[in-house]
Amino acid sequence: MRQQSEHFGITLDETLKSGAKAKERVEELLRRPFIVRTRWATAAGRGRETRYYGLVEVGGKSLAEILVSEGLARARGVAPNLPSGEKAKAYMQRLESFEREARQKHLGAWANAPRDKKEKNE
Repeated sequence: MRQQSEHFGITLDETLKSGAKAKERVEELLRRPFIVRTRWATAAGRGRETRYYGLVEVGGKSLAEILVSEGLARARGVAPNLPSGEKAKAYMQRLESFEREARQKHLGAWANAPRDKKEKNE
């Protein structure tokens, strides 16, 4: 939790509140029909064990994309190549772009993050 707090630049209490909001949002989204696609890939690094991924889609959109774009999750970790054929690197770059937008718009956990000096003066 401390890493999340540091990443978003918020207190531990604010991190817990943001986590609760993310949980509520996931529960809301998953009340509708959704699809879970599974993928596996060999782990990078020293370990070569197989990693299994569950990719959740709601209304044709990735659950991860929704949460990151709303500032309720961060773009972090390893992703597999997607069933659509999109490469993992491109997908992670897209998530990072959504995260930058959420930060600029002060959405979700970013709402409590300190503003950049440049933004404060505008």
